[in-house]
Amino acid sequence: MSKRYFEDIGEGERLECRPVGISKEAIVRFATEFDPQPFHIDEEAALASIFRGLIASSLHTLSACTRTVVEAQGDVAILSGIGMDEVKMFNPVRPGDILNVDARWVDLKRSRNKPNRGFARIKCIVTNQNGEPVVEYGYQYFLSCQIAGTNAEGVNGS
Repeated sequence: MSKRYFEDIGEGERLECRPVGISKEAIVRFATEFDPQPFHIDEEAALASIFRGLIASSLHTLSACTRTVVEAQGDVAILSGIGMDEVKMFNPVRPGDILNVDARWVDLKRSRNKPNRGFARIKCIVTNQNGEPVVEYGYQYFLSCQIAGTNAEGVNGS
C-alpha cells in the first residue's frame, strides 16, 4: 500500500482494526510495571474490591487499543500526534475479554498557515465481546498534505 496523505483520507472513513484480546497474564504484567493497584495485580484483593475480580488498568486498555489503531492506519503521512480527546470509561476490562475498536477519521482540517499540512482526529469507540461499551476516546494528529508535488517533509511526491 502506498503512502496516504491528508487529501487521501475521507471524513468518517473507518479504520479496519483487529480485535484485541486481554489475558490475565497481560493484565498483571502491565499493572505490575505501570499501574500496581491491588485490583489489577492481586486476585484476592480484586475479589474484595468494588470490581469483584481482576480488571485491566485503563492505561493498559488504551495502550492495547492504540496498537490496533496504529496498525490499521497503514502508511499514513503522520507528522506527529498532537493530543488525545477526553477518555470516558464505561465498563471494566476483565481477563479473557475481546475488545472491538470502531475507529474513524473525523474533523479533517487543512492548516491555514501551512497548506502542506493538515489536522485530523481519530474517534474510537471500544466495546467488549458482549457489545458493552468499554471506552470512548480520540487521537489528534498533524498530517502531511500532497501539494504541488511536495509534502510537509519537503520530499517530492509522484
